[in-house]
Amino acid sequence: METLTTRAALLPAVLLPATFALLATQACTHNTIDNEPPGVTSEQKMYVAGELRTYLLHIPAHYDTIRRAPLVIVLHGHGGSAENFEKYTGMSDKADAEGFIVAYPQALGDPSDWHTAIDGPSKRDDIQFVREIIDLLEHKYRIDRRRIYAAGHSNGGIMTYRLASTLSDKLAAVGVTAGSIGMIDEKGDTLRIAPPPHPVSVIHFHGMQDHDVPYRGGPESDGPDNIVSVRNTIGFWVNVDHCNATPASRTVSNDRNVVIDSYHSCAKGTAVELYTIMDGAHRWPGDDVPWYTFPDRDDSDIVATDVMWNFFAAHPRVD
Repeated sequence: METLTTRAALLPAVLLPATFALLATQACTHNTIDNEPPGVTSEQKMYVAGELRTYLLHIPAHYDTIRRAPLVIVLHGHGGSAENFEKYTGMSDKADAEGFIVAYPQALGDPSDWHTAIDGPSKRDDIQFVREIIDLLEHKYRIDRRRIYAAGHSNGGIMTYRLASTLSDKLAAVGVTAGSIGMIDEKGDTLRIAPPPHPVSVIHFHGMQDHDVPYRGGPESDGPDNIVSVRNTIGFWVNVDHCNATPASRTVSNDRNVVIDSYHSCAKGTAVELYTIMDGAHRWPGDDVPWYTFPDRDDSDIVATDVMWNFFAAHPRVD
């Protein structure tokens, strides 16, 4: 994976305290949050490495300034937008009902795309963008640091797994729909995220009829990437979280359309769950948009937003 270097090693030791103090002050004062009434979604702007970035922020309608609130970071897919993804997932409505804060970062590019860093270097740093959102919200609001989560779909789901890999010091759990931990290059080598230093709970939803990010792995329908399969993705997290290789339980829905594999008793109270939707396509299950805006209809009897939040709530970070 990527190798990071620091300029601190090149600076005279006598300058380091003053330099770091200046950088810390700039980090705290440069980016701010525009106040909006609870229950309202607002667009926020911040500079990351000198580049203007935006995200949507939703403070729950009945925000309690006394109690610490959970935080959920939600990442849209390739070509999507934070605005549309808020409507797509219904996560802000869930935030109002459950009392958590939710942020929707906006990817750069035309079409928009998260740089997962699996397929090579990039000038932009989407990881730092998300980290600075979390740090700023922790500074502004009473965030429950044991209950910070991330969720994403497709390209945003792949990015969510990279967040879990690199921000495991921040994230308690992640939820992914139609994502993967990596790809296989033209040489046959697997390029995937690095194992995180800390265990992270994972819940994954995937349709077996998904042709964009194939369930069994293989080439995308509209791109050059050769995707790592769901089986290998879940196996990666089961290994990282030190779960038993065999699911603790397997549940099948009444209509036989959803199979749930649950891996429990993992390191530090973590868990891994896989929801396989037999007739599911490249969708966020139970999405809140008309089916005709996508090529395949979603008739799932589960709502990923509800199931995901219940999983998050049950798996805080254990220090």
